[in-house]
Amino acid sequence: MPKGSKTALFVSSTCYDLSQVRADLRDFTESIGFEPILSEFDSFPVNPNQNTLNNCLEAVKNRTDIFVLIVGGRYGSIVDSGKSITNLEFLEAKAKGIPKYVFVKEDILTLLPIWKANPNADYSSVVDNPSLFKFIAELRESGDIWVFPFSNAQSIISTLRKQLSYLFSDCLNLRAKAHESDPLVASLRPKAFRLAVEKPKGWEWLLFAQILSDEIASHNSKRLDTELGISFGDPTILEEVESITTWVSSRFAWIANTIEQLSRALNTGFIKAVGEPGEPGDIKRIAHLAKRVGDGYEQLLDWKLQFLRASYSDEFEKLIKLASDFSSNAIQEIEEFSEKLYSTIERHIQEADSYEEGTIVTITLTLTVPDTDPFSKEIAQLRAVYGL
Repeated sequence: MPKGSKTALFVSSTCYDLSQVRADLRDFTESIGFEPILSEFDSFPVNPNQNTLNNCLEAVKNRTDIFVLIVGGRYGSIVDSGKSITNLEFLEAKAKGIPKYVFVKEDILTLLPIWKANPNADYSSVVDNPSLFKFIAELRESGDIWVFPFSNAQSIISTLRKQLSYLFSDCLNLRAKAHESDPLVASLRPKAFRLAVEKPKGWEWLLFAQILSDEIASHNSKRLDTELGISFGDPTILEEVESITTWVSSRFAWIANTIEQLSRALNTGFIKAVGEPGEPGDIKRIAHLAKRVGDGYEQLLDWKLQFLRASYSDEFEKLIKLASDFSSNAIQEIEEFSEKLYSTIERHIQEADSYEEGTIVTITLTLTVPDTDPFSKEIAQLRAVYGL
């Protein structure tokens, strides 16, 4: 949210059956100085080049600070994924990590245990799609979100007044802590900053995972360039076998050293950063280690990009492609590791109480050193062709 802009509150629900509730929530949102985002009003930001679903998801992703989900008797329009638009909007808000408030109509909540006991019964007089019950059950059982019952718009507004007051108090508390914190902590992105300040159970591991994820995401532009096959800059002219083999061979040590340095940093620095069992972690070490892994990931991307700037004859295309791919496995391994790390750690923290005493959980990042045999064979073939 840019400084000086209004706090944006997104109301997600089916429109036709809850039109009056949505209108009342719009009035309430404006009355407290927030910006209401509701799709049926002309103030809703629309990109004319996108369809309805993508416009809604984009509004959640790029414009929303607080997300309010209201569930009545309609599941709503279902898209190709099999989920409703409101379901996907909720998942987008969850991925963004913004405050979410969920309200479900009281009579629907009353029917939920009946549906669980007899899911194949006919509920068409109450809901338009039995998937609605499944969605509500997932919300309540996930443990990630509190579900409030509601009977009318005023009950939602009454609850929101209280909850937004609590949220405001929390934000003031975080703001005070931010002013007291180390500049390194203050520079972290929102989710990582909150972990560093609030220090929940297992915060050291979660903080490393979150900073690493943020660092990998910060290099997305280079990642997309490798996919597009573009790299701007001065080209490297490679005209003969000897110049190509010399140029690539001089870089073999560089790529192998990058992978070795990443492995060494994690093996020797991780425990020092997060702390031995029973000892607190060191935020500066955690942030430094995660950022250095991110730097190594960028180096692996740069390896691929430098080959995209090479100029060579067609007969050398296979050789260049083989050399360019030397970093591909390590890039993919780091991406997959980063993508799954936070949720894996979170799951182990939640299940920790059920583990036997002394249980050790190991999470490993394996980086593959490139196989140079296909490259060496291609060089040998080219040398034979050119009589070298």
